[in-house]
Amino acid sequence: MENKILIDLSVKYGLSSADLSKLVSILYQAGVHDAESRQFHQIANFICESKMLDVAPEELMEELRRKGLIK
Repeated sequence: MENKILIDLSVKYGLSSADLSKLVSILYQAGVHDAESRQFHQIANFICESKMLDVAPEELMEELRRKGLIK
């Protein structure tokens, strides 16, 4: 786990390795592949702050679209 954003999220929200893997998977499904990008950081923070990590992927993608975080 070398990515500073992921380390910060892990500490701030108490995420396990499995949670981080799920978060990264969701972001890749959303089309955000650069873990160092501003978009990756914004979406990851939104998901964690909103406690949406356990929401069904389809519902989560729709919420991200509604918030204008993905197209």
